[in-house]
Amino acid sequence: MNILLVCACGSSTSILMQNMRDNLKDDEKDWEIGALSVSEAKTKFGKYDYVLLAPQVKFQTNMIKGLCKDIPGITILNISAIDFGRCNGEAVLNMIRENEKNK
Repeated sequence: MNILLVCACGSSTSILMQNMRDNLKDDEKDWEIGALSVSEAKTKFGKYDYVLLAPQVKFQTNMIKGLCKDIPGITILNISAIDFGRCNGEAVLNMIRENEKNK
């Protein structure tokens, strides 16, 4: 599983990204989690299964969905402001896990 966290400048997600890595289960240890700014991410969406948008870029959800519309299997989700603010990697991972169950 390849996961991309997207924020305004790419730096505010680094703590959340590390917390997510720390909370991966044993069978998820091969998951790759990265973080980029919106401008950096625009040309790199194709290698990800999930694109998670930080609250400060939530307003760009439709634009990002448009850029990803021809990428098979990609899922775009918004990270809740509470989970983002608390750097709650476990909650963000649970959002992905739940989404995977419902596919």
